[in-house]
Amino acid sequence: MKLLHIEDRRENRLLVRKLLEIAGHEVVDTTDGLSGVQLAATAQPELVLVDINLPGLDGYEVVTKLRGMAALEHVPIVAVTAEGDRDRALALGFDGFIAKPIQVGTFESELRAFLTGRRERIAESDRAQHLVDQNRRTVDRLEEKVRALTVANERLREVDKLKMEVLRNVSHELATPMTPLIGYAKMLERAELGPISDAQARTLERMRGSLVRLNTIIQNLLAVTRFATGSVTLERTAVSCARVIDDAVARSAAFARERESTLVVATSLPTEPVLADAPKLADALAHLIDNALKFSPTGGRVDVEATVLVDGEGDRRFLELAVIDDGPGIPAGLRERVVEPFYQADGSPTRAAGGAGLGLAIAERTAALHGGQLRIEDAPGRGARVSLRVPTRPLVTD
Repeated sequence: MKLLHIEDRRENRLLVRKLLEIAGHEVVDTTDGLSGVQLAATAQPELVLVDINLPGLDGYEVVTKLRGMAALEHVPIVAVTAEGDRDRALALGFDGFIAKPIQVGTFESELRAFLTGRRERIAESDRAQHLVDQNRRTVDRLEEKVRALTVANERLREVDKLKMEVLRNVSHELATPMTPLIGYAKMLERAELGPISDAQARTLERMRGSLVRLNTIIQNLLAVTRFATGSVTLERTAVSCARVIDDAVARSAAFARERESTLVVATSLPTEPVLADAPKLADALAHLIDNALKFSPTGGRVDVEATVLVDGEGDRRFLELAVIDDGPGIPAGLRERVVEPFYQADGSPTRAAGGAGLGLAIAERTAALHGGQLRIEDAPGRGARVSLRVPTRPLVTD
Protein backbone atom coordinates (compact mmCIF):
# COMPACT_ATOMS: atom_id res chain seq x y z
CA MET A 1 0.00 0.00 0.00
CA LYS A 2 0.98 3.66 -0.41
CA LEU A 3 0.98 5.79 2.74
CA LEU A 4 1.38 9.49 3.38
CA HIS A 5 3.02 10.33 6.71
CA ILE A 6 2.82 13.93 8.01
CA GLU A 7 5.26 14.28 10.91
CA ASP A 8 7.70 17.05 11.88
CA ARG A 9 10.19 14.96 13.86
CA ARG A 10 12.81 13.30 11.69
CA GLU A 11 13.38 10.29 13.95
CA ASN A 12 9.68 9.44 13.89
CA ARG A 13 9.53 9.66 10.10
CA LEU A 14 12.55 7.40 9.78
CA LEU A 15 11.06 4.81 12.16
CA VAL A 16 7.73 4.65 10.33
CA ARG A 17 9.48 4.50 6.95
CA LYS A 18 11.73 1.64 8.13
CA LEU A 19 8.88 -0.39 9.63
CA LEU A 20 6.62 -0.04 6.61
CA GLU A 21 9.15 -0.29 3.77
CA ILE A 22 10.47 -3.54 5.23
CA ALA A 23 6.89 -4.83 4.98
CA GLY A 24 6.77 -3.84 1.30
CA HIS A 25 4.80 -0.59 1.59
CA GLU A 26 5.55 2.72 -0.14
CA VAL A 27 5.90 5.71 2.20
CA VAL A 28 5.74 9.38 1.22
CA ASP A 29 6.37 11.81 4.06
CA THR A 30 6.52 15.51 4.78
CA THR A 31 7.22 17.75 7.77
CA ASP A 32 4.31 20.20 8.19
CA GLY A 33 0.57 20.45 7.85
CA LEU A 34 0.37 22.73 4.82
CA SER A 35 2.73 20.68 2.66
CA GLY A 36 0.96 17.55 3.88
CA VAL A 37 -2.38 18.82 2.56
CA GLN A 38 -0.77 19.73 -0.76
CA LEU A 39 0.93 16.34 -1.02
CA ALA A 40 -2.28 14.49 -0.18
CA ALA A 41 -3.91 16.07 -3.23
CA THR A 42 -1.24 14.74 -5.59
CA ALA A 43 0.26 11.59 -4.04
CA GLN A 44 -3.01 9.55 -4.07
CA PRO A 45 -2.27 7.71 -0.81
CA GLU A 46 -4.27 4.71 0.36
CA LEU A 47 -3.81 5.70 4.00
CA VAL A 48 -2.73 8.93 5.73
CA LEU A 49 -0.88 9.13 9.06
CA VAL A 50 -0.93 12.50 10.81
CA ASP A 51 0.83 13.80 13.90
CA ILE A 52 -1.24 16.24 15.97
CA ASN A 53 1.46 18.71 17.02
CA LEU A 54 2.53 20.03 13.60
CA PRO A 55 3.95 23.40 12.57
CA GLY A 56 1.61 25.63 10.57
CA LEU A 57 -1.64 23.71 10.41
CA ASP A 58 -1.94 21.33 13.35
CA GLY A 59 -3.21 17.76 12.99
CA TYR A 60 -6.82 18.70 13.78
CA GLU A 61 -6.80 21.37 11.07
CA VAL A 62 -5.12 19.00 8.62
CA VAL A 63 -7.76 16.30 9.02
CA THR A 64 -10.54 18.89 8.67
CA LYS A 65 -9.02 20.00 5.38
CA LEU A 66 -8.42 16.45 4.13
CA ARG A 67 -12.01 15.44 4.87
CA GLY A 68 -13.16 18.10 2.43
CA MET A 69 -11.17 16.59 -0.46
CA ALA A 70 -13.24 14.32 -2.70
CA ALA A 71 -10.21 12.20 -3.63
CA LEU A 72 -9.74 11.22 0.04
CA GLU A 73 -13.40 10.50 0.80
CA HIS A 74 -12.80 6.78 1.45
CA VAL A 75 -9.13 7.00 2.51
CA PRO A 76 -8.54 6.20 6.21
CA ILE A 77 -6.79 8.97 8.15
CA VAL A 78 -5.11 7.93 11.39
CA ALA A 79 -3.63 10.11 14.13
CA VAL A 80 -0.22 8.85 15.26
CA THR A 81 0.76 11.10 18.12
CA ALA A 82 2.04 11.45 21.66
CA GLU A 83 -0.25 14.42 22.23
CA GLY A 84 -3.87 15.21 21.60
CA ASP A 85 -7.16 13.79 22.73
CA ARG A 86 -8.50 10.54 21.24
CA ASP A 87 -12.15 11.56 21.37
CA ARG A 88 -11.44 14.99 19.91
CA ALA A 89 -9.38 13.43 17.11
CA LEU A 90 -12.16 10.99 16.20
CA ALA A 91 -14.82 13.71 16.39
CA LEU A 92 -12.95 15.91 13.94
CA GLY A 93 -12.51 13.27 11.26
CA PHE A 94 -9.75 10.83 12.15
CA ASP A 95 -10.62 7.16 11.65
CA GLY A 96 -8.22 5.98 14.31
CA PHE A 97 -5.83 7.04 17.04
CA ILE A 98 -2.45 5.37 17.65
CA ALA A 99 -0.54 6.65 20.67
CA LYS A 100 3.23 7.07 20.65
CA PRO A 101 5.59 5.49 21.31
CA ILE A 102 4.74 3.19 18.41
CA GLN A 103 4.51 -0.52 19.22
CA VAL A 104 6.94 -1.91 16.68
CA GLY A 105 5.55 -5.44 16.71
CA THR A 106 1.92 -4.50 16.01
CA PHE A 107 2.15 -1.16 14.12
CA GLU A 108 1.96 -2.54 10.56
CA SER A 109 -0.93 -4.88 11.38
CA GLU A 110 -2.85 -2.01 13.01
CA LEU A 111 -2.57 -0.02 9.80
CA ARG A 112 -3.70 -2.98 7.71
CA ALA A 113 -6.83 -3.16 9.85
CA PHE A 114 -7.75 0.40 8.86
CA LEU A 115 -7.25 -0.49 5.20
CA THR A 116 -9.69 -3.36 5.55
CA GLY A 117 -12.42 -1.24 7.11
CA ARG A 118 -11.64 -0.66 10.76
CA ARG A 119 -13.03 2.67 12.03
CA GLU A 120 -13.04 3.98 15.59
CA ARG A 121 -16.21 5.86 16.64
CA ILE A 122 -17.45 8.04 19.48
CA ALA A 123 -20.96 9.03 20.59
CA GLU A 124 -22.63 11.67 18.42
CA SER A 125 -23.28 13.91 21.45
CA ASP A 126 -19.58 13.90 22.32
CA ARG A 127 -18.71 14.59 18.70
CA ALA A 128 -20.94 17.69 18.59
CA GLN A 129 -19.28 19.18 21.67
CA HIS A 130 -15.80 18.63 20.24
CA LEU A 131 -16.84 20.34 16.99
CA VAL A 132 -18.05 23.37 18.94
CA ASP A 133 -14.76 23.48 20.86
CA GLN A 134 -12.75 23.17 17.65
CA ASN A 135 -14.65 26.02 16.02
CA ARG A 136 -13.86 28.22 19.01
CA ARG A 137 -10.17 27.27 18.90
CA THR A 138 -10.08 27.95 15.15
CA VAL A 139 -11.53 31.43 15.64
CA ASP A 140 -9.00 32.09 18.41
CA ARG A 141 -6.14 31.03 16.14
CA LEU A 142 -7.45 33.17 13.31
CA GLU A 143 -7.66 36.20 15.58
CA GLU A 144 -4.10 35.56 16.72
CA LYS A 145 -2.92 35.24 13.12
CA VAL A 146 -4.72 38.45 12.09
CA ARG A 147 -3.08 40.34 14.95
CA ALA A 148 0.34 38.96 14.04
CA LEU A 149 -0.14 39.76 10.36
CA THR A 150 -1.30 43.28 11.20
CA VAL A 151 1.84 43.88 13.24
CA ALA A 152 4.04 42.34 10.54
CA ASN A 153 2.35 44.42 7.84
CA GLU A 154 2.91 47.61 9.81
CA ARG A 155 6.56 46.72 10.27
CA LEU A 156 6.89 46.09 6.53
CA ARG A 157 5.40 49.52 5.83
CA GLU A 158 7.91 51.10 8.19
CA VAL A 159 10.79 49.18 6.61
CA ASP A 160 9.62 50.14 3.12
CA LYS A 161 9.37 53.79 4.14
CA LEU A 162 12.84 53.67 5.68
CA LYS A 163 14.19 51.94 2.56
CA MET A 164 12.82 54.69 0.33
CA GLU A 165 14.21 57.42 2.60
CA VAL A 166 17.66 55.82 2.57
CA LEU A 167 17.47 55.33 -1.20
CA ARG A 168 16.41 58.96 -1.69
CA ASN A 169 19.22 60.29 0.51
CA VAL A 170 21.87 58.11 -1.11
CA SER A 171 20.65 59.01 -4.61
CA HIS A 172 20.70 62.71 -3.73
CA GLU A 173 24.23 62.46 -2.37
CA LEU A 174 25.34 60.64 -5.53
CA ALA A 175 23.62 63.16 -7.79
CA THR A 176 25.30 66.18 -6.18
CA PRO A 177 28.86 65.49 -7.47
CA MET A 178 27.65 64.00 -10.75
CA THR A 179 26.82 67.32 -12.45
CA PRO A 180 30.31 68.84 -12.06
CA LEU A 181 31.91 65.54 -13.11
CA ILE A 182 29.96 65.58 -16.38
CA GLY A 183 30.81 69.26 -16.81
CA TYR A 184 34.53 68.66 -16.29
CA ALA A 185 34.48 65.81 -18.79
CA LYS A 186 32.89 68.13 -21.38
CA MET A 187 35.52 70.79 -20.69
CA LEU A 188 38.30 68.27 -21.22
CA GLU A 189 36.68 66.98 -24.42
CA ARG A 190 36.48 70.54 -25.80
CA ALA A 191 40.16 71.08 -24.91
CA GLU A 192 39.24 74.05 -22.72
CA LEU A 193 41.93 73.04 -20.24
CA GLY A 194 44.60 72.42 -22.82
CA PRO A 195 45.18 70.37 -25.96
CA ILE A 196 44.41 66.65 -25.91
CA SER A 197 45.36 63.80 -28.20
CA ASP A 198 42.92 61.77 -30.30
CA ALA A 199 43.32 58.82 -27.96
CA GLN A 200 42.55 61.03 -24.97
CA ALA A 201 39.50 62.45 -26.76
CA ARG A 202 38.12 58.95 -27.36
CA THR A 203 38.74 58.01 -23.75
CA LEU A 204 37.00 61.16 -22.52
CA GLU A 205 34.04 60.49 -24.80
CA ARG A 206 33.61 57.03 -23.33
CA MET A 207 34.06 58.41 -19.82
CA ARG A 208 31.40 61.06 -20.36
CA GLY A 209 29.05 58.45 -21.83
CA SER A 210 29.46 56.31 -18.72
CA LEU A 211 28.88 59.34 -16.49
CA VAL A 212 25.71 60.20 -18.37
CA ARG A 213 24.40 56.64 -17.99
CA LEU A 214 25.24 56.66 -14.29
CA ASN A 215 23.53 60.03 -13.90
CA THR A 216 20.43 58.65 -15.64
CA ILE A 217 20.26 55.75 -13.18
CA ILE A 218 20.60 58.15 -10.24
CA GLN A 219 17.87 60.43 -11.59
CA ASN A 220 15.60 57.42 -12.08
CA LEU A 221 16.22 56.35 -8.48
CA LEU A 222 15.33 59.83 -7.31
CA ALA A 223 12.17 59.80 -9.44
CA VAL A 224 11.02 56.46 -7.99
CA THR A 225 11.59 57.62 -4.41
CA ARG A 226 9.68 60.85 -5.10
CA PHE A 227 6.73 58.88 -6.44
CA ALA A 228 6.88 56.55 -3.42
CA THR A 229 6.88 59.44 -0.95
CA GLY A 230 4.12 61.35 -2.77
CA SER A 231 6.33 64.37 -3.46
CA VAL A 232 5.71 64.46 -7.24
CA THR A 233 3.31 67.14 -8.48
CA LEU A 234 2.13 67.96 -11.97
CA GLU A 235 2.46 71.28 -13.78
CA ARG A 236 -0.15 70.94 -16.49
CA THR A 237 -0.02 73.01 -19.65
CA ALA A 238 -1.65 72.65 -23.05
CA VAL A 239 0.80 70.57 -25.02
CA SER A 240 0.71 68.91 -28.44
CA CYS A 241 1.14 65.19 -28.87
CA ALA A 242 3.85 65.84 -31.48
CA ARG A 243 5.92 67.86 -29.03
CA VAL A 244 5.81 65.15 -26.37
CA ILE A 245 6.88 62.52 -28.92
CA ASP A 246 9.63 64.74 -30.37
CA ASP A 247 11.09 65.34 -26.91
CA ALA A 248 10.97 61.65 -26.02
CA VAL A 249 12.49 60.52 -29.33
CA ALA A 250 15.28 63.11 -28.98
CA ARG A 251 16.12 61.71 -25.56
CA SER A 252 16.27 58.14 -26.91
CA ALA A 253 18.04 58.90 -30.20
CA ALA A 254 21.56 58.20 -28.91
CA PHE A 255 20.52 54.85 -27.45
CA ALA A 256 18.82 53.95 -30.74
CA ARG A 257 22.07 54.68 -32.61
CA GLU A 258 24.01 52.60 -30.10
CA ARG A 259 21.59 49.71 -30.70
CA GLU A 260 21.71 50.34 -34.49
CA SER A 261 17.92 50.38 -34.31
CA THR A 262 15.35 52.44 -36.19
CA LEU A 263 12.85 54.67 -34.41
CA VAL A 264 9.74 55.16 -36.53
CA VAL A 265 7.17 57.79 -35.53
CA ALA A 266 3.70 57.53 -37.07
CA THR A 267 3.14 60.10 -39.81
CA SER A 268 -0.38 60.90 -38.65
CA LEU A 269 -0.58 62.24 -35.10
CA PRO A 270 -3.52 63.73 -33.20
CA THR A 271 -3.62 67.54 -33.24
CA GLU A 272 -5.86 67.87 -30.19
CA PRO A 273 -3.93 69.58 -27.35
CA VAL A 274 -3.56 67.76 -24.06
CA LEU A 275 -3.49 69.31 -20.58
CA ALA A 276 -0.53 67.47 -19.11
CA ASP A 277 2.89 67.88 -17.55
CA ALA A 278 4.83 67.80 -20.82
CA PRO A 279 8.34 67.08 -19.40
CA LYS A 280 7.09 64.22 -17.21
CA LEU A 281 4.98 62.75 -20.00
CA ALA A 282 7.91 62.94 -22.43
CA ASP A 283 10.17 61.37 -19.81
CA ALA A 284 7.73 58.49 -19.30
CA LEU A 285 7.45 57.92 -23.06
CA ALA A 286 11.25 57.98 -23.38
CA HIS A 287 11.43 55.22 -20.76
CA LEU A 288 9.03 53.12 -22.84
CA ILE A 289 11.12 53.72 -25.98
CA ASP A 290 14.38 52.88 -24.18
CA ASN A 291 12.81 49.72 -22.78
CA ALA A 292 11.65 48.70 -26.27
CA LEU A 293 15.11 49.35 -27.71
CA LYS A 294 16.76 47.41 -24.91
CA PHE A 295 14.67 44.28 -25.45
CA SER A 296 14.55 44.41 -29.25
CA PRO A 297 17.30 42.71 -31.26
CA THR A 298 20.18 44.87 -32.44
CA GLY A 299 19.20 46.57 -35.68
CA GLY A 300 15.51 46.17 -34.95
CA ARG A 301 12.66 48.62 -35.29
CA VAL A 302 10.64 50.46 -32.66
CA ASP A 303 7.43 52.25 -33.60
CA VAL A 304 5.83 55.15 -31.76
CA GLU A 305 2.14 55.79 -32.36
CA ALA A 306 -0.50 58.10 -30.91
CA THR A 307 -4.29 57.99 -30.90
CA VAL A 308 -7.10 59.86 -29.18
CA LEU A 309 -9.68 57.49 -27.72
CA VAL A 310 -13.15 58.12 -26.27
CA ASP A 311 -14.19 56.40 -23.05
CA GLY A 312 -16.94 53.91 -23.91
CA GLU A 313 -18.89 54.76 -20.73
CA GLY A 314 -18.73 58.54 -21.13
CA ASP A 315 -17.37 61.35 -23.17
CA ARG A 316 -13.89 61.51 -21.62
CA ARG A 317 -11.12 61.57 -24.18
CA PHE A 318 -7.74 59.91 -23.71
CA LEU A 319 -4.45 60.31 -25.50
CA GLU A 320 -2.73 56.97 -26.02
CA LEU A 321 1.01 57.01 -26.70
CA ALA A 322 2.06 53.51 -27.77
CA VAL A 323 5.48 51.92 -28.33
CA ILE A 324 5.75 48.68 -30.33
CA ASP A 325 8.93 46.60 -30.43
CA ASP A 326 10.35 43.44 -32.00
CA GLY A 327 11.41 41.88 -28.71
CA PRO A 328 10.20 38.69 -26.99
CA GLY A 329 7.16 40.40 -25.47
CA ILE A 330 6.09 40.40 -21.83
CA PRO A 331 4.24 37.28 -20.59
CA ALA A 332 0.74 38.01 -19.32
CA GLY A 333 1.59 36.63 -15.88
CA LEU A 334 4.40 39.19 -15.43
CA ARG A 335 2.65 42.33 -16.66
CA GLU A 336 1.61 43.43 -13.19
CA ARG A 337 5.06 42.68 -11.77
CA VAL A 338 7.19 44.53 -14.34
CA VAL A 339 5.80 47.91 -13.24
CA GLU A 340 7.16 47.35 -9.72
CA PRO A 341 10.42 49.22 -9.03
CA PHE A 342 13.55 47.10 -9.51
CA TYR A 343 11.64 44.07 -10.83
CA GLN A 344 13.27 42.33 -13.80
CA ALA A 345 11.40 39.78 -15.89
CA ASP A 346 14.80 38.09 -16.21
CA GLY A 347 16.55 38.79 -12.94
CA SER A 348 19.44 36.38 -13.48
CA PRO A 349 23.05 37.66 -13.45
CA THR A 350 23.40 36.50 -17.07
CA ARG A 351 20.39 38.41 -18.43
CA ALA A 352 20.95 39.97 -21.84
CA ALA A 353 19.40 43.35 -21.02
CA GLY A 354 20.82 45.56 -18.29
CA GLY A 355 19.15 48.31 -16.31
CA ALA A 356 17.78 48.68 -12.80
CA GLY A 357 14.15 47.86 -13.63
CA LEU A 358 12.86 51.42 -13.09
CA GLY A 359 11.68 52.62 -16.50
CA LEU A 360 8.27 50.95 -16.57
CA ALA A 361 7.73 51.80 -12.90
CA ILE A 362 8.27 55.51 -13.59
CA ALA A 363 6.05 55.39 -16.69
CA GLU A 364 3.24 53.61 -14.82
CA ARG A 365 3.30 56.10 -11.96
CA THR A 366 3.42 59.06 -14.33
CA ALA A 367 0.33 57.76 -16.12
CA ALA A 368 -1.47 57.18 -12.80
CA LEU A 369 -0.61 60.69 -11.58
CA HIS A 370 -2.24 62.06 -14.74
CA GLY A 371 -5.37 59.98 -14.03
CA GLY A 372 -4.49 57.40 -16.68
CA GLN A 373 -2.81 54.01 -16.88
CA LEU A 374 -0.01 52.02 -18.43
CA ARG A 375 -1.17 49.17 -20.67
CA ILE A 376 0.91 46.18 -21.77
CA GLU A 377 -0.32 44.01 -24.64
CA ASP A 378 0.98 41.66 -27.30
CA ALA A 379 1.79 43.25 -30.64
CA PRO A 380 0.49 40.75 -33.25
CA GLY A 381 3.40 39.47 -35.30
CA ARG A 382 5.91 41.43 -33.24
CA GLY A 383 6.82 41.80 -29.56
CA ALA A 384 5.16 44.00 -26.95
CA ARG A 385 2.87 47.00 -27.29
CA VAL A 386 3.23 49.25 -24.25
CA SER A 387 1.12 52.38 -24.07
CA LEU A 388 0.56 55.41 -21.88
CA ARG A 389 -3.10 56.32 -21.77
CA VAL A 390 -3.83 59.71 -20.15
CA PRO A 391 -6.95 61.93 -20.26
CA THR A 392 -6.74 64.92 -22.57
CA ARG A 393 -8.37 66.95 -19.79
CA PRO A 394 -8.10 66.24 -16.04
CA LEU A 395 -11.24 65.05 -14.34
CA VAL A 396 -12.86 67.95 -12.48
CA THR A 397 -14.29 67.00 -9.08
CA ASP A 398 -16.42 69.10 -6.76
